[in-house]
Amino acid sequence: MRLFTLILTLMLSCPASADSLLIAAGAGYKKPLTEIYAAFTQATGLKVEATFGNMQQVLAQTRDSGRGDLVIGEQGFLSKTELFERYLDLGQGRLVLAYGPKRLSGYAALTAPEVERIALPDPKKAIYGRAATQFLERSGLLPQIQPKLMTLATVPQVSAYLVAGTVDAGFINITDALGLQDRIAGFDEIPADLYDPPLIVLAFPKERPASAAANAFADFLGSDAARAILRQYGL
Repeated sequence: MRLFTLILTLMLSCPASADSLLIAAGAGYKKPLTEIYAAFTQATGLKVEATFGNMQQVLAQTRDSGRGDLVIGEQGFLSKTELFERYLDLGQGRLVLAYGPKRLSGYAALTAPEVERIALPDPKKAIYGRAATQFLERSGLLPQIQPKLMTLATVPQVSAYLVAGTVDAGFINITDALGLQDRIAGFDEIPADLYDPPLIVLAFPKERPASAAANAFADFLGSDAARAILRQYGL
């Protein structure tokens, strides 16, 4: 975490060129956003400096530096900070239970004795950790599986543990699950009535006037190319 913070601080402290912009985003959306940034650069010639992390890290650096052009994350989380003045909807996030070395028969199987380790992103810092906690509380599973829970920093870290087979199951977003579905035993989507589905948005910081490049990127997100990538990853 300290290494990420140092790298992001250095990036934010450097002046941006007129033909680039810095976009900070939740780590759970790295795969589709990386594709969108590449498509945007190819279409416009404008470069994107991308940073990813849990939202507490992203927000801290955005607030302290005033350097970030745009932020992508969950609207409720972002709006509480009062750092942003407008939002562009990208889609609704979806929580899934993904499986490591062996597919389980749904979330009820988490209570089985052979299921020993269940990973989730940090509920205090990551939106899908919060969503996972809501699900466990509303489903009544939390007291039964609490000793099995392993808290990690971000969705990609949970995904890495799933791919390595070091956890039996993990809570991630459908975006990451679709990106690694050929490397895990599968996943099941969590019913939306058992958690508050996050609304993923592009946010404009109040303290940094929107540049031409930032507005161009916002426009690009409405293009067929960008929407196709978002749909491919479950948004």
